[in-house]
Amino acid sequence: MKGDKLDGLVLFSIINKQGSLSSAAQLLGLSRSTVSKQLAALEQRVGARLLKRTTRKIMLTEVGHQVLKEALKVEQAMQAIDHISEDYQLEIAGPLKISCSSAQGRKHLIPLVAKFLHRYPRIKINLQLEDRFVDMLSENIDVSIRIGFLPDSSLIARKLGDLTWTLCASPRYLEQAPSLEKPLDLLNHNCIYYQNAKTKMNTWTFVRDGNEETVDVDGSFSLNDASALVSAATQHMGVLLIDKSLLGDTVSRGLLQPVLTDYKPIGGLPIYAIYPEKEYMPAKTKAFIDFLVAEMPEAIA
Repeated sequence: MKGDKLDGLVLFSIINKQGSLSSAAQLLGLSRSTVSKQLAALEQRVGARLLKRTTRKIMLTEVGHQVLKEALKVEQAMQAIDHISEDYQLEIAGPLKISCSSAQGRKHLIPLVAKFLHRYPRIKINLQLEDRFVDMLSENIDVSIRIGFLPDSSLIARKLGDLTWTLCASPRYLEQAPSLEKPLDLLNHNCIYYQNAKTKMNTWTFVRDGNEETVDVDGSFSLNDASALVSAATQHMGVLLIDKSLLGDTVSRGLLQPVLTDYKPIGGLPIYAIYPEKEYMPAKTKAFIDFLVAEMPEAIA
């Protein structure tokens, strides 16, 4: 059934409830001539007159009685759809599929998810932790937590904060390694860094007194899991530049110690909540994103 015929059926039902074209027009915020034209268009499609019109009232024809029965069904169906839409946009319940990198998911997102589910117990979250590009539309992802500067896309992004970098190494490594007093000294060190199929994060930039220094570091070990990088550093494998919040208590326990503290690592990456749609967003998705906007900055501080 064409959309204009469907609209005509709903209009026909309203005309009969209101008792006149003028009353229906007033209810719908349309002109009487517009209502009359739409009714005439419906009658033309049906191939018969639906109403007998006099100056005082309208009466259904025999065909009009039959069409009205179907028109009432259509109107009831449209009302049911409206209720479904309202529930969809207002009810904070149902499944929610989230994607996040492994390290950030374990460190930051899982504690936040626990807090979120305590607040909204009718939501069921499926969390996918993986360090790869995720096609949100084809994989039915509701929200993706992404780190780094985003390429142009049709996806909607809300910034959750910025990661802060720390340069560190284990005391035992530093005892055996060459001196480390300035960024260029890193060229004489074994550096461990994140690397996957598409990204190699071995260009490190520092600033002191307004002056920037960039070093392309190298080393014998790289891997694609940030948490594992921290473990490698505690095993005395080299110097590491990492998100400060992923270090946990390794610094306070003396397993790792900050180095080049007179220099500030720059280029700390932003973290975003990404989602495919803004219009008609389900309440559960909006609630989760709003929750992350409020809670994530403190979590990654």
